[in-house]
Amino acid sequence: MNNLVSIVIPTKNEEKNIRNLLFAISLVFVGRRQYETIVIDDGDDKTKAIALELGAVVIFGRHKGLGQAILDGIEKSQGSIVVVMDADLSHLPSVIPDLVKAIVHDGYDMAIGSRYIKGGKTEGWEFTRRIVSRVACLLALPITSVKDATSGFFCFRKSLIDGVKLEPSSWKTMLEILLKTKPIRVTEVPITFVVRKEGKSKFNRKQVIAYIRHLVLLTVYKYQKLLKFGIAEGIGTLIVFALVWLITERWGLWYITSLAIATIIGFFFKYVANTLWTFKVNEDPKSANYEWNSFYKGSLLQKWWKRSIAKTIWQWMPNASSLLDIGCGSSPIITNYHGKDIWGIDTNQGKLDFMKTKCPEHKFVNTDIMSFKKEQFDHVLCIEVLEHLNNPEQTIKEMTWVVKNGGQVIIATPDYSKWLWRMAEKFTPYKEEHIYQFTKEKLEEMCKRHGLKPVRHKYIAGCDLCEEFIKVA
Repeated sequence: MNNLVSIVIPTKNEEKNIRNLLFAISLVFVGRRQYETIVIDDGDDKTKAIALELGAVVIFGRHKGLGQAILDGIEKSQGSIVVVMDADLSHLPSVIPDLVKAIVHDGYDMAIGSRYIKGGKTEGWEFTRRIVSRVACLLALPITSVKDATSGFFCFRKSLIDGVKLEPSSWKTMLEILLKTKPIRVTEVPITFVVRKEGKSKFNRKQVIAYIRHLVLLTVYKYQKLLKFGIAEGIGTLIVFALVWLITERWGLWYITSLAIATIIGFFFKYVANTLWTFKVNEDPKSANYEWNSFYKGSLLQKWWKRSIAKTIWQWMPNASSLLDIGCGSSPIITNYHGKDIWGIDTNQGKLDFMKTKCPEHKFVNTDIMSFKKEQFDHVLCIEVLEHLNNPEQTIKEMTWVVKNGGQVIIATPDYSKWLWRMAEKFTPYKEEHIYQFTKEKLEEMCKRHGLKPVRHKYIAGCDLCEEFIKVA
């Protein structure tokens, strides 16, 4: 992560405010981090000339709405942290350090300048404008718990939007980013919103309509799986009714027989429709965010499976001061821990880089286990890794080497003695990479040879073994 902060400022005829704003921003950053200002100017006054004079990067042109202007500014930005704010001095530059601090030092993915939390307020607004703003935030409650959902003053890690398609149809780009990137850590920072003193407000009825339309699109986006599921189930039910009528009335079979046949066909249709349409995840298992997306955006079964493993680990290991996660991939499991010596290792550099953006306080490296000190860690995780190795016993030996006496090792691997797994494996994206076929007995025997004593175990879906071991002297 570089140290540059990019401040994106969309403007339209703001020549009376832009000089004071850019000067105030420069004062805020004296003795602080490096920054750049990006002014997106869609007006026809002197805003562009003044911004260039004061050293800002200027994007000039006619954009299709404020949302697109902001996206163009974000795309042009060079910083790892992006701040978006208005140009009319309604957003006070003095708040910028608080927003940046929430990202850099407190580990949040997004920080939102909020008028509607304790310490936040608006000054100079008419009663009607206050009501409109409050109603707009209330309308957003079905899709976000953020109290100031219409804020235009926010800060986020730029890596958050990597690979995400953003199409804001209103000026509320923050809401678009919030919904589509699904940041794990979001905070609201209190701000005082000040009514502009110079220039003309751009707020009008057209913007209200655009916001409502945008809100509808985002609601559909958030609940698209539920809507697809409902459509698939509805069509499947209609198929059942149609087949019962057809088989009973036209073919003359007993209605119980008709119902049985129709139910089986309808069930098959629903299964195929939901698998190939509703819960389809178009991702390569080797992609940087595969495990992350499986945990948060996968099918119902996929999310349940991944989260069941994570909850088991978090229950058995609620805290960790020093932890090594072997083959961490982009799994969110490690995000639950906040010790000073937390490491994730993997051979996929893309996944490591992805996790660095999610957990900048942890260390993610492409290295082997023996590069660490003997008995360095209190805890070691090895989740869904051993079955991919030609010599898993060597890895177990190395895990024993880096964990302290009395330290905890948690291993998760499929149990091939379970017929459920032998069936489920056919539907996993990694099935061709499973080399070693473990059973609970084989795993425990292998671990005991190297000083790991079994403590407890649990099966996920009756076939995926999750087992805890303690290193004994």
